[in-house]
Amino acid sequence: MDYKLKYIKMLKKALATETETVRLYTALMGLAPAIHMEKFLELNADETDHQAIIADLLLEALAGENAGQEQLIQEVD
Repeated sequence: MDYKLKYIKMLKKALATETETVRLYTALMGLAPAIHMEKFLELNADETDHQAIIADLLLEALAGENAGQEQLIQEVD
C-alpha cells in the first residue's frame, strides 16, 4: 500500500473513531447526573471539532481541497 492510500485509510479510521466517541458521550449523557452535563457538552464540542478537522484533511487528501470546516463552523479549535 502506498503512502497516500495508507494516509487516507488512517484518516477514515480516525474520523470513525471520533464519531464513535461522540456517540459514546451522547449515550453517557442519557445516564449522567445533571451536574455532569456541562462536562459532557464540552467533551462533545471538542470531539466534533476533531471531526471537522479530520473531515477537512480527508477531503483534501482525496480531492486536493478541503471543505473549509474550520472556517464554516464557529469556534472550531
